[in-house]
Amino acid sequence: MKTFQEFIAEAKRLRYVKMYHGTSASSADKIKKSGFNTPEVYTSTSKETAKSFGQRKGEDTKVVSFRVPKKDIKDKSPGKVVKTDGQRGTDRWGRQHYSSTMDSDYAKKHISKEKQGVIDAPKIPKKHQSLLPSNSRFKRRTKIQPKKK
Repeated sequence: MKTFQEFIAEAKRLRYVKMYHGTSASSADKIKKSGFNTPEVYTSTSKETAKSFGQRKGEDTKVVSFRVPKKDIKDKSPGKVVKTDGQRGTDRWGRQHYSSTMDSDYAKKHISKEKQGVIDAPKIPKKHQSLLPSNSRFKRRTKIQPKKK
C-alpha cells in the first residue's frame, strides 16, 4: 500500500486534459447513464468547437466533458485517444486546441463527474491575461497575496 507522500507525488505527476463532446440534450443524458452507442467518440479540447458540432442537429445542445490523462493522447493510431487532423487552432486566450477520437468504452470510463467542469486554472500566456474579466477567478497572484501551499 502506498504512503500518503507517495500518493501525493504520483498525483502531481499525473496530468489531465479536459475534452468535450457536443450533442443534443436528450443524447447527453443517455450518454451519462448508459454510455455511447457508437464505436468512436469525437471530442475537442475546445468547448466552443464541441458545442458547434452539437448544434448541427438543430436541437438544444449540451456538452459532455471528459477528464483524460495526457499520457493516453497520441498523434497516431493505435491509441486510446488519437488526435485528428481537423479542428486545430488557438482560442482567444492563446491556448492550442485540437480534436480527437476515442474508443467509446474508454470515453465512458472518463466522463467527468465535476459540476463546474473545471480541473485546474488554465495556463494563460502573459500577453493574453489582459483579456481576463475583472471578476475572473483565474487572476494572477499579486505580491500581497501569499502563495498557496
